[in-house]
Amino acid sequence: MKKNVLITLFILATVTNVLAQNQLWSSSLSSASREYWGGRFNNMSIGFKFSPAITFVSFEGVKNFKGMSDGAAKINMTVGPVADFYFAQKYAFSTGLWYTVKGVSYNIYNSFYDTDVFVQKPLTKDEIKANAAEFNLQYLQIPVSLKIFSDQVTPGMPFYIQFGGTLDINIAEKPVNYAKNALVQYRDRVSPNSGIFGFGEANLLLGVGFEKKLGTGTDAFFFGLQYQRGLSEINRGSSFADMITKTNQLVIDFGLKF
Repeated sequence: MKKNVLITLFILATVTNVLAQNQLWSSSLSSASREYWGGRFNNMSIGFKFSPAITFVSFEGVKNFKGMSDGAAKINMTVGPVADFYFAQKYAFSTGLWYTVKGVSYNIYNSFYDTDVFVQKPLTKDEIKANAAEFNLQYLQIPVSLKIFSDQVTPGMPFYIQFGGTLDINIAEKPVNYAKNALVQYRDRVSPNSGIFGFGEANLLLGVGFEKKLGTGTDAFFFGLQYQRGLSEINRGSSFADMITKTNQLVIDFGLKF
């Protein structure tokens, strides 16, 4: 009986000691992580970004759209919340919900107005022959990406690499100069009740940047450069099946994390 009691007490003492050591080790690791990385890792960090972006398109057109080419790049903006979920000390799943404006433009040549569409239905007195077609497309972007951090580039200001993709949902398409917009004129003749651009698109996302801790808390300022490459074409329906437009963006990222 005494032997069994002694064995039980020994087991209890061993388990208690192991648990105490494990708690002390976990507490030390967590404290070191908070001290070194500003308390943002192994948890969630939410922020907000305001980022200027340069949008440029790649365009291919056949048949009625051979008289077109991609236009000049446009400066727009991307704003919205960001959320990083840290599943390891230097790795985070990054997402958010961004309101993004993309400026899309095309150059129009005289041959565009020589097609059967305009021969059969010439321009009205209220319409003007255009040499361009420009639109402001408004999207809600949902990024799905991975961030990898390193403290070896600049001490005290972790460097990160970001890669993944975005799903863009088209919420509005606004023609610039409605009366002098060649694609609007074409749309009004072939399919007046339809849109020119589709429901959304998918993009490849690549980025690099830095985070700078603010004060002694967990707040941080981040800045970087992001490239989004369009993977899907954005034109809609059979009326625009002969034109393929993909958007690309170069984003200068600025934001705060809390």
